[in-house]
Amino acid sequence: MTLGWPQIIYLLLVALSLGVSIAKHGQVRDPYNVMDSIIATTIVLPLLYWGGFFG
Repeated sequence: MTLGWPQIIYLLLVALSLGVSIAKHGQVRDPYNVMDSIIATTIVLPLLYWGGFFG
């Protein structure tokens, strides 16, 4: 298995997301914002494409 830049960036983003979830564990969740989902999607989909997931 070879890890290229897209895979490394994706793994770092997943680790960051997990770290934030661990830090906020037990707190009341803020209201949901659709912009968060749009930004996350515009980051993840190009990375998956670049990494060959759709190819």
